[in-house]
Amino acid sequence: MHVWRSRAGAVGLAAATALTAVVLAGCGGTPLAQPAPDAGSGSPSSSSSPEQSAPLWPDAARTVAITPKGERPPMPAPDEAELQDLTSFAAQEGMTVEAMVREQQDVRAFHDWVASTVRPILGDRYSEARPEMEGDPAWIGFTGDVPPELVAAAEAFYLPMELRGGALLTEAEADRVRSVGTDAFAAAAPKGFGWSGSLDTPTATFTYSGIPAEQWQGGDEVKAAVVAAAAKALGRDAPFRVEVELDDRDPKTTEPAFWYLPAGWTADPTATSIEVTVDSPQCASGVNPGERMAPPQVEVTDTQVRIAVSTYILKGPQTCPGHGTAPLVVELGQPLGDRTLVDVNGALREGRSAPSDGLVAPAAG
Repeated sequence: MHVWRSRAGAVGLAAATALTAVVLAGCGGTPLAQPAPDAGSGSPSSSSSPEQSAPLWPDAARTVAITPKGERPPMPAPDEAELQDLTSFAAQEGMTVEAMVREQQDVRAFHDWVASTVRPILGDRYSEARPEMEGDPAWIGFTGDVPPELVAAAEAFYLPMELRGGALLTEAEADRVRSVGTDAFAAAAPKGFGWSGSLDTPTATFTYSGIPAEQWQGGDEVKAAVVAAAAKALGRDAPFRVEVELDDRDPKTTEPAFWYLPAGWTADPTATSIEVTVDSPQCASGVNPGERMAPPQVEVTDTQVRIAVSTYILKGPQTCPGHGTAPLVVELGQPLGDRTLVDVNGALREGRSAPSDGLVAPAAG
């Protein structure tokens, strides 16, 4: 079972930047104001500095805002497992379960409609499509101008959206250059650290992120290598952009973790310390929490002993192969008495089972 999440998605940086300059004031079938330069007039660029020309997409002169005329069809209800996931997502987003279910259904319907209707109309002009997410309207991206048959199909659908022509790359072109550009970045960039890369298809923007700022010594020559390799693979010039996002966080930055009491644990009013088992929800490339544990924070009140555990961040992209748990002795500073033990970050355990049999989850709060 897969849960589509529109709110969790992220719009490419270049596309998001361009959007700030466009006034979304159109109605159904109405082009938006402020035309952008023609995509074919740009030249390849390897800089992501403020001096670089603004992204060329979305092109307001080739964008049509659609006011739909269709009605929302009946949707199948989620099954029990999916409903549990959506209930958890709703709590995280501060939404009602009903609203989250409706959003999930709309996102799935959008993707199904793109596959069955949009792709056949656009053919090899198709670039990318995204549902509504975090204030950005749903959109369909493609090269060239907006075809009238796509306008008619979008108006017959039930969700508002923008039809955005003038994309800089098609989906097929992006498939040709994505790995080539990333291989060029890997060959030209300084070695010894991890990073992740992506290509935003409509804006032809390569983004490389998670690179520790203190280890990065690359410059414009690295970006130029990516642009040159991508242009060669594409077989034509295109206004490629390369964004390098450095991880400049302090290595002593911490992330919340949670803890369990030992199996069969019973309170000892005279105890001035307790041994707990720490688990971390973050991906850490297999690094055990014990290797990155920060000192625990303890607050003692008249009725509670509140314990917050955390781990130091690992800079750069991390994989999620599992990293085990770690023991930790927490000094209370005074006898436990009849106080309740509380895991300050215990809400992170929601929906998780204990990492081993018998461990006791304390109160969360």
